[in-house]
Amino acid sequence: MTNTIPLDDAMSSCRKIRTLSVAPLLGEAIQRIHEGASVSSLFV
Repeated sequence: MTNTIPLDDAMSSCRKIRTLSVAPLLGEAIQRIHEGASVSSLFV
């Protein structure tokens, strides 16, 4: 799962679910948009 939505207590205690941060991806996308560079290459 990503950290874009909060987990309830039952899901956050499950050992099979790992939360991944999307902050680096969003930060890179914002930077590329600001610089006029390609954003689609992030998702290849």
